Amino acid sequence: MTEQITWWHAIILGLAQGLTEFIPVSSSAHLNFTHWIFGQSRELTYDVILHLGTLFALVFYFRKDWAQLLTNPEQKRLRNLIFISCIPAVVAGALLRDLEESHWFFTDVRTNAFMLIVMGALLLAADKWSQKERQVSDVKLNDALFIGCAQALALIPGVSRSGATLTAGLLRGFERADAARFSFLLSMPITIGAVGYEMLGTLRKGEFAHMNASPAVLVLGVLVSAASGFWAIGFLLNYLRTRSVALFFVWRVVVALAVFALYPILGPPKDKPKHEETTTVSIKPATQVAADFSSFSASRSSSAASDSKPLAR
Repeated sequence: MTEQITWWHAIILGLAQGLTEFIPVSSSAHLNFTHWIFGQSRELTYDVILHLGTLFALVFYFRKDWAQLLTNPEQKRLRNLIFISCIPAVVAGALLRDLEESHWFFTDVRTNAFMLIVMGALLLAADKWSQKERQVSDVKLNDALFIGCAQALALIPGVSRSGATLTAGLLRGFERADAARFSFLLSMPITIGAVGYEMLGTLRKGEFAHMNASPAVLVLGVLVSAASGFWAIGFLLNYLRTRSVALFFVWRVVVALAVFALYPILGPPKDKPKHEETTTVSIKPATQVAADFSSFSASRSSSAASDSKPLAR
């Protein structure tokens, strides 16, 4: 049986989501690792709800930027490029959504750990070789499509949406902080769409009733996710102005090695329990149905004949 998500679980999961959603180390992988260490099956519904917290942080931090993007005619080109960048991720999400919950490539913590190292190495290489001369205002259509395709890869735990888009931005010659800023601007529409879609699907399936968490624990996780996410955005933007991404590569490698070391002890993640009850329906052959009907008719006729006899005086 899956362990109940308690208040201290909610705090740690909220921190994992809030910090690693924006710092380029993969929030989905860290949530998978955290559930695994807690002895829980992957609680995708709870993880989606935690994204509400980071979405609130994103909207609040960039509220002035988006006010300009939506109302200032001079920002129309950048706004359109941001929306175009979201198209590859929308297509990838529609095609791979079912696999995300069930295929080993997405759910196996060892694969998640391996992808942490691979994408960390790519991020470090991109940072080393990038010219770092361009700014957000220099974004063109081919940049938007390239970064948008990188964002689509973030469906794979261990890749990291912010890590993939930051890597792509660096490869296109953007300065670190500007690549990160465009990554955050790009994340808001896709996050709103993804969270909205997942929440509607969860409501339709009635999965809230089967979550191993109370309403208070849900709210606590969202609040922790929002607060830590807001801090993480400011930290990353300030950090990348003067420092390289080497710290995040080291973070990825250390976490991945810890997963590989713990796997022989903890074993594979637990499967999510099935809530649907199955009903077995047996269908009799037609000859048996006919025989049963004949027997039933004969018994009815016999009963009717006995009922029609006069009572003995």
